[in-house]
Amino acid sequence: MNARTLRVFAPLMVWLTAAGAAAQEADEAVLDNVVVRNRLYEPGGHLEVSLGVGLPLQTHLTAHYFFDAGLAYNVFNTLAVEARVGYAASRHTGLARSISESFLAREDKRVTDELEDLWQMNFHGVAGIRWAPIYGKLSLVSDLPAHFQAYVWAGGGMGSFKRNSVIQCSQVVNREQGVCDNRGELGDRDSASEDYWVRETRVAPMVSAAVGFRFFILNRHGLRLELRDWVFKDQYRVNLVREEWESGRVTGESARSPGLTHLVQFDLGYTFSF
Repeated sequence: MNARTLRVFAPLMVWLTAAGAAAQEADEAVLDNVVVRNRLYEPGGHLEVSLGVGLPLQTHLTAHYFFDAGLAYNVFNTLAVEARVGYAASRHTGLARSISESFLAREDKRVTDELEDLWQMNFHGVAGIRWAPIYGKLSLVSDLPAHFQAYVWAGGGMGSFKRNSVIQCSQVVNREQGVCDNRGELGDRDSASEDYWVRETRVAPMVSAAVGFRFFILNRHGLRLELRDWVFKDQYRVNLVREEWESGRVTGESARSPGLTHLVQFDLGYTFSF
């Protein structure tokens, strides 16, 4: 397990540990054991649709904002199969833009490597299993108890990805100021309608895992709070020669051990059961 993977899973493990401790304390303090044994809401045997919005929990070179729709069938009260499709609106962060502008001015960097974790997810679809072994009731307000399920989710699928380099500029407009686009004025980045950074696209497999809570509202509605990790194999080139890419030619070679990219998000969703 490399350092990047550890950085992603460390906060997940802390979250899970804290959630477990909180759940134990809540069970002693506010969970009604009768309700746990006798479920007021039984999703087993029902279809379920969902809509969700995901916000990034970590941003390095890219930031993603997810919009997903899901269809699930609850085989049992504790087990469901689910398919999700969606789109991720993505962008480069300020750090990525700063790197791109400063790199063009460095004449000493004649041979270099591309950066890791620069792929941006777009359309995606996954299918997986949702296991919800914990059912409880939070007595937040005496007359309005909140019934919930705690669950884990695991699955896989495919996604479309794009990669805009922050190193390879095929048409340098102004090297000193790091300009690689058709902006009208050198100081006005927003006026550009086209840039000349090298682009790549691909379709690749990925896996996804999540932990979350589903709160039941009346008989058919629900609110979902979820922490989700999207994982896919990174891909980038090394030993790039500046003269080659600035002439519009492919340069370098694929990295032998590119590692994995993690996109960790907090998801807020709505569910409806039939």
